[in-house]
Amino acid sequence: MRDEEVRAKARKLRDLVEVVAASVYFLPEAHAAYAELGLPEFGPPYFASRGACMGQVPGEVITAAFGVFNPVTVIPAVDEAWSKTDRDTILAAREKGAVDGLTRLLGPSPDGLARATEVLTRAGLEATGEGRGLYSGLLSLGFPGSPMGDFWRAADLVREHRGDSHIIAWVSHGLDPIQANLSTELWWHLPLRSYVRTRGWSEQQIDAAVDDLRDRGLMEGDEFTAKGEELRAEIELCTDLQERSIVKTLADDFEELCMILTPMKDKLVAGFAYPVDPTTMTRP
Repeated sequence: MRDEEVRAKARKLRDLVEVVAASVYFLPEAHAAYAELGLPEFGPPYFASRGACMGQVPGEVITAAFGVFNPVTVIPAVDEAWSKTDRDTILAAREKGAVDGLTRLLGPSPDGLARATEVLTRAGLEATGEGRGLYSGLLSLGFPGSPMGDFWRAADLVREHRGDSHIIAWVSHGLDPIQANLSTELWWHLPLRSYVRTRGWSEQQIDAAVDDLRDRGLMEGDEFTAKGEELRAEIELCTDLQERSIVKTLADDFEELCMILTPMKDKLVAGFAYPVDPTTMTRP
């Protein structure tokens, strides 16, 4: 399979799977499940519930796996979570929140659910876990055993594999976590310093990262230079091509899967299970 085909399909798959898998971070059902454990809406439940697939690990491990967050934000949040709950309990709350929320918005048996689960599962299990902590952690959990739960888990496997691949890509291209966030803002044409602030970095740290990007000729003023644009494009390409095994496994089922997932994605975005339609932000 040629690189151009892998890239186009990997990106399209990402835009569809992202909304299904990551809806758990926005669904009110998930927030309610964490509240029952005495956890706030964001921070401790986000870091602990997503990272718990790797075990009841400390914040340092979760910081490394997530890649782009400031450790001084992550570590105390994880400590708080583990002071109030444990790994199995928060994983159960996460699963319940996802299943309940997806069922509310999509119905208990949306068209193509079993087929999409079958295809996504095959693709997710075909991928490999080297350098991929979150994907491998999810893989170790197996599948919930319910139709919607298995669908969500299969989507999350594909999503976290790509997320791990993206960290591999920007690290190998010489960016630090703050610069990776800044490059995302520039790539998506977001206001500079807006997205990175949500990851817990201080203004002084952001200033230093911007200065370094300018010194390296990757930024001029508040924009990418041609060199910076090229670097981020290479990171995107590197990310996409690492999903070759998943794309190849989908084979002739790719278009059918996209046809099933597209109306689901639209319903979830319309139901505020995800803040924006990813297809509107994908660069050519």
